Amino acid sequence: MDGSNEREADALAIKAYELFMATHLEPNDPKARARLIAWVQESQAHWRAFLALDQYLLEVTQLLGADQRGEVRRD
Repeated sequence: MDGSNEREADALAIKAYELFMATHLEPNDPKARARLIAWVQESQAHWRAFLALDQYLLEVTQLLGADQRGEVRRD
């Protein structure tokens, strides 16, 4: 990935995270949820960034759960 594409991907990841965290920190705020939904619907790149964030958070949750259960991680 060249530098400009990497910067764009990083910017999308950061924006997805910011919007996701706003909905997480304020789950009853319809404006925060609406901002996230509107951003995701703007483009396929936004949707893919959000899906990537979702997948990443799922993997982290699974790793933390396995660690708490004392399971050995095998790659």
